[in-house]
Amino acid sequence: GRPEPDPLAAPARAVAPRGARPPRSGVSRLYSILIPAVGGQGGGVLAEWLVETGLEAGLVAHGTSIPGVAQRTGSTSYYVELFEGPAEEAPAFSLYPIPGALDVLLAPEFMEVGRAIEAGFPSPERTTIVASTHRLYSIHEKVPTGRGIYPVEDLAAAARAFSARLLAFDALAVAREHSTEVNAV
Repeated sequence: GRPEPDPLAAPARAVAPRGARPPRSGVSRLYSILIPAVGGQGGGVLAEWLVETGLEAGLVAHGTSIPGVAQRTGSTSYYVELFEGPAEEAPAFSLYPIPGALDVLLAPEFMEVGRAIEAGFPSPERTTIVASTHRLYSIHEKVPTGRGIYPVEDLAAAARAFSARLLAFDALAVAREHSTEVNAV
């Protein structure tokens, strides 16, 4: 028969490439990327692409996800870490981002930036936020009689305040223009 899998073994997606190259800067570095997305936005596919791209680039890579609650009261957090340096020096990978220690926040919808800020993940000293400015309204925005929509200007101001660099554009419009999906953009 087949041997039983080792329950303490690293997840199958935490792998080191063959012939990992030394860091370009000469200093080993761990990069952390958070993709908060709701069902159907392709966050899992995007996370897989990033892991595969990291491996192709000679990095040690790991990806994981934590499911959220359905119906826009929460999102799934896809988390990727990429290590640039010798594979034997790779740290233990985390299953969850550390608040304030995030390098990149990739948000396929603008309200997810607000959720990440509320959780303390991005920091103005370190984090690059890449986000689509289109909106999917949360349950809390849909429930009130009248206008309960959170002002996009306030989200944009918070994104600027909590990022070292903000790259925000309407990825949904670009996706529709090219007959593809937001995560591909």
